[in-house]
Amino acid sequence: MTEKVIEKKLRIFMALVTVIFLVLISRLALLQIVQTQEFKTMSEQNRIRLVPIPAKRGEILDRNGKVLVQDRPVYSVSVFNLEMTKQDLHKLADRLASMLGMKSADIIAAMNDKLVKKYEPIKIAKDVPLDIVAKIKENQAELPGVEVNVEPMRDYVFKDFMPHIFGYVREISPAQLEKHKDEGYSLGDRFGQAGLENQYQSYLQGKDGDSMVEVDKSQHPVRSPVDIRQPIPGNNLVLNIDAKVQKAAEESLDRTMAMLQKGKFPDAKAGAVVMIDVKTGKVLTMASKPGFDPNIFNGKMTPAQSEALFGSKTKNPFPAFNNRAMMGYAPGSTFKMVTATAVLESKKATIDDTYVDHGSVYLYGRSYKCWVSGGHGTVNLIKAIKVSCNVYFYQMGLRAGVDNLVKYAREYGLGQKTGIDLLNESAGRVPSPEWKKDLNEQALKDKYEKIYQKIEDKYSVLINKAATEKERKKLTTQKNQELNQQKAQYKIDYRWQVDWQPFETIIMSIGQGGNYYTPLQMANYIATIANGGTRYQPYLVDRVVDYQGKVVKQFDKKAVSHVTVSPATLATVRRGMRAVVEPGGTAYSIFSNFPVPIAGKTGSAQTGKDKYGNDKPTHGWFVAFAPYDNPQVAVASVVEYAGHGGSSAGLVCRDVLAAYFNIDKTQVKQGGVSDE
Repeated sequence: MTEKVIEKKLRIFMALVTVIFLVLISRLALLQIVQTQEFKTMSEQNRIRLVPIPAKRGEILDRNGKVLVQDRPVYSVSVFNLEMTKQDLHKLADRLASMLGMKSADIIAAMNDKLVKKYEPIKIAKDVPLDIVAKIKENQAELPGVEVNVEPMRDYVFKDFMPHIFGYVREISPAQLEKHKDEGYSLGDRFGQAGLENQYQSYLQGKDGDSMVEVDKSQHPVRSPVDIRQPIPGNNLVLNIDAKVQKAAEESLDRTMAMLQKGKFPDAKAGAVVMIDVKTGKVLTMASKPGFDPNIFNGKMTPAQSEALFGSKTKNPFPAFNNRAMMGYAPGSTFKMVTATAVLESKKATIDDTYVDHGSVYLYGRSYKCWVSGGHGTVNLIKAIKVSCNVYFYQMGLRAGVDNLVKYAREYGLGQKTGIDLLNESAGRVPSPEWKKDLNEQALKDKYEKIYQKIEDKYSVLINKAATEKERKKLTTQKNQELNQQKAQYKIDYRWQVDWQPFETIIMSIGQGGNYYTPLQMANYIATIANGGTRYQPYLVDRVVDYQGKVVKQFDKKAVSHVTVSPATLATVRRGMRAVVEPGGTAYSIFSNFPVPIAGKTGSAQTGKDKYGNDKPTHGWFVAFAPYDNPQVAVASVVEYAGHGGSSAGLVCRDVLAAYFNIDKTQVKQGGVSDE
């Protein structure tokens, strides 16, 4: 090789070396001068981590300050989404799963969630026992990215007490996160899912804090926090509910249903009771059975728990999650005060008008029976309420007319939401000619349009196949005859299925037919009668108080309307209700020794037939207010498939009233206790 060639190659080599050095120097300059701050920040972020400090959720207390719902501290285990190989990830998941008693696949799935960001903690388990926490701490070196924290968990102190009012708390769902994205929520935050927990979420939630912690490459803390921003606890809710009265209500429902099940009513497995302050609308008691323990929502629900709550597999007819205090039922005879109001206010009868009840009455081609086979004899309005005479109210309903029945039912607040501070309240239903027409007219029209079209199609084919004009004319005549027959039948069906009929007014007047009202509505209806005609909006929360005791929000009574019912009519209705608990009244036996004068009304609502065609037991109803001479509270109760209201729901109302008025148990027998 010549000297010139060697020299040329050396120059090329030196040039390459120079370029490489220039690139390296440029890169070093970029890293050390231009991107110094960026990498310093990244390093700092890897070394210093913000650890969230969850805020304590607000407490829920009864009107006397008794804590019913609170947070309790528990251990939780989280894993950071580090850049691990698949093999390392599976190894970590296996180790952690064996300690926590979980499936490693569940841990891997959580860590691979696409919504989780790098270095973001993924909660794997909560309410972890102390011995397992100690084991994790001992093996910390083999568990990169795993940390144990103390966080608050919702604690429903008395387990299955008032669950339908409280609701429950779980981690925020993706849908909720999207809806509330501008309110500072993030994945893993707690969020009220039902009841007051949901309704007052913005008050209860609190504001999380955080601490700056120095960590190693495995995200394990290496020294105490650098800086701390303390969380701000959520606000507390102080309810109108009296826990003592609520406890009496729930225990009475359980006790009464157990007694009924041992007797003639094995399906008496559900019911509700509501008590309202007649002068303010404050809800003092709202109980629904069966109940459940909201604490089960803190963990993974078992299939058996899910079935008991929602009845999804075996069509459980008594799902515990349903708040029966806000579900609609036929009210039975507790509706009769509406009929009494309608007939008196329409001037179609007076308090002294009498009617002779022989046990049944023949109206519009059909016999309508009273609940007493021999009848009640001569009755006026007061006696008719006292003995719950169906025959009298059949007549009064017809006199008043359906429009007046609808008018006064609605004035009393029936068939419409009360506006209580809970979600999922049923509006119930006041049956009316308009309701019946809206329900049935279009379906009937559609049915007959199909019939007409079927006739047209049938004869179109036949006429097209006809060989002669004479045959075509004959077929056309037959078609028109069939169409006319169906149109005539349509008019008959329209009359019965769409037009309101007198028999429906008869049935409506005693609280059957299309009447459907909630125990909450019924309590408010009785409160309106008791207080002289003012309908208030029921409410559960009296005030919201912050963690320092300062009142954040005070709620007050809200008058929705005042009924256009004369004081004389209201006084007459109240007098009739008082007679119900006097000698000869349908509830005298259960209130004969009650030391506080009350006024009430029993009811038994038909529930249809079973699969064998037999009548199912009626729902038992009772409504009342007390004291009679100076009303303070109104109460309404229903017990499903329990028979007569006086021997079922009436016992529950008696127990609730006894608890409210602090009547000694030795003075008044408790509902659900056998006479034997």
